[in-house]
Amino acid sequence: MYIFPKCCHPIPGDDILGYIDNKNQIEIHKRACPVADRLKSSFGNRILDAKWDMHQKIYFNATIAIRGIDTKGLLHKVADVITEELDINMRKVVIESNDGIFEGTIELKVHDRNDVKLIMSRLKKVDEVKEVQEIM
Repeated sequence: MYIFPKCCHPIPGDDILGYIDNKNQIEIHKRACPVADRLKSSFGNRILDAKWDMHQKIYFNATIAIRGIDTKGLLHKVADVITEELDINMRKVVIESNDGIFEGTIELKVHDRNDVKLIMSRLKKVDEVKEVQEIM
């Protein structure tokens, strides 16, 4: 039984480790996670080397933030890039506009870190989109 804790949101493509908890479940953490650092120092004998072996089999949540110049049809352009060009499912979209500037977040279902990088690079090619970044 594997658990993906919310402290670091590991997804395939991240460098990870496993920790055997008191219930004999394996928690998967990013190696750079502060919780993983604490576990390594306190419970070194329960730490496992972990590698991803589920690529393209399950989906993980990812959230990206976007910001740029608000224009008519902007949301349509962003949705087309994600859903039509890349065939990625959007879970939630929140876009706000104020004084000609939009900003928002898009929650997605992705297979791995490469999906996130691809989405971000394609969104940066939309003229009105000026900033794209991943958030946890």
